Amino acid sequence: MGDYPNWFASDAIHYFQRHLSHFAGQENLSFLQIGAYTGDASVWLLSEILTAKGSRLVDVDTWQGSEEGLAVEYDWDDIFNLYKSKVSFSNKIETKQMTSAEYLAKCQESLAGECQESFDFIYIDGDHTSKVVAADAEGAWELLKADGILAFDDYQWGEWLSDKELTPAPAIDRFLNSKINQYELLEKARQVWIRKSDRKGEK
Repeated sequence: MGDYPNWFASDAIHYFQRHLSHFAGQENLSFLQIGAYTGDASVWLLSEILTAKGSRLVDVDTWQGSEEGLAVEYDWDDIFNLYKSKVSFSNKIETKQMTSAEYLAKCQESLAGECQESFDFIYIDGDHTSKVVAADAEGAWELLKADGILAFDDYQWGEWLSDKELTPAPAIDRFLNSKINQYELLEKARQVWIRKSDRKGEK
């Protein structure tokens, strides 16, 4: 199998350690990742956090790539096989090879038992266009438990692009503005992390 960048280790692990460590070893946790790539984040979550009875991780990814930079040149069949080999040690993972829109629609419509419960943590790191990030955010919000954590990767990605609607930031900012008083902002840097409150918010 090929050798691919470990962006989780270089860019994301410190966010996960800072904001998810309090979950470690709790029973019956449900985590969702939109975008799983080679599974580096998945391995960390399964090894460090989702270790107790009844906990599970759902990974949603097409494993078909995107139009973003070097990813265009990747062998995505090879990446999917690498991902499967990395997570094969755990029986707490559910792999969904589909678009986030397909998965979230099944959850919201309660079809085929896709979502039997809501989630304690949802990580959005899929398609980076604002349109898709916005849809992922709204869908994830409906599935996130009160006091659950929602995180967005690559908030600053694409600053060099003239069309900002091809980047995550506009969608993330609009989403945050639309949910004023419904969350606690935990961090806003290369990633954005929020905790959902149990208030509906007022406008």
